[in-house]
Amino acid sequence: MAGWVGCSSKSEATTVEVKLSTMQCAMCSHTIEEALKKVDGVQSVEVNMDAKTAKVTFDDKMTSVPALEQAVVKVGYAANDKKADTDAYAKLPSCCQVPE
Repeated sequence: MAGWVGCSSKSEATTVEVKLSTMQCAMCSHTIEEALKKVDGVQSVEVNMDAKTAKVTFDDKMTSVPALEQAVVKVGYAANDKKADTDAYAKLPSCCQVPE
């Protein structure tokens, strides 16, 4: 009788807070949340408009904080100390751009 031997490398869920200093409105919040949810390994995203942060829970074997930051940067917003992609930022609606 053959038996199955399983190899299990248990993934750890990691929760981090990403600072979103350029988030301006609910549309920004939605765009950022959707971008983060598309990152492989992301389990949950909670955006806090008042604090300008996102709490992200993810599988640390599938993604990383720099990958999360890059996802936000690519849609036109700053993430932690990473600046927004200038082309993506220029395409944001005026309500999503930081007033000068």
